This record gives sequence, structure tokens and C-alpha cells, in this order.
Amino acid sequence: MAADRRSNPHILDMLNVLHRDQVTLRIYDGAFSAMDLTARHSRTGELLPTVKFMVQSLVADELQRELTYDGLRAAEATGSKGRPRPVVPAATTDTMCAAYLEDRSIAALARE
Repeated sequence: MAADRRSNPHILDMLNVLHRDQVTLRIYDGAFSAMDLTARHSRTGELLPTVKFMVQSLVADELQRELTYDGLRAAEATGSKGRPRPVVPAATTDTMCAAYLEDRSIAALARE
């Protein structure tokens, strides 16, 4: 069975192929600029833990995006929409803050 083209093992395999073929893959912009995604440990020859972490983070981010998109599509198919949470009016917020400062419990305020 073939691995999903965006799965961790598949991406790590691709990095191994790049390393084998002596191709360096570097990030040139952003928080991880100058990171070499094909960097290896000098003794073991394995990918550096930071590279593995980066790959896992990127795959997790992509998965989260896909799940959100799939959820919105499913909601649209049933006739509902992804809506933002309702905004609490400023007057209500001010009233709740004042009640809290008067030593009302958070549980009591939440019930209101």
C-alpha cells in the first residue's frame, strides 16, 4: 500500500532520496531560514531531530487545514454554514466585569 504523498514517512523518504542524490533542500525565508532539510547527524547519518520535527509540524498543519476545509464542506452540504461565534455586546461585558469585581463567582456569572 502506497503512503499518502503528504504523510510523515513519505516526506522523510523523499528527504532520504534527496540526500542520496546529493541534493540540498534549504529554507531561505521566515522563522526557519537557512535550515537544511536534508541535514544529517555526523555520526549516525540519520536526519537531524530538528528536521524531523519540522516535517511533522508541516504535515500536522496541512492536516489541520484539510480537516477544517472538509468540515466546512460537510456543513455546507447539510445546508448550514461555518459561522463565527456570537459576539458578546460591550454592555454585557462591562456588566459582567463589574459583577466579578464585586466578588460574584465566575460560575454564577457563567450561568447568567
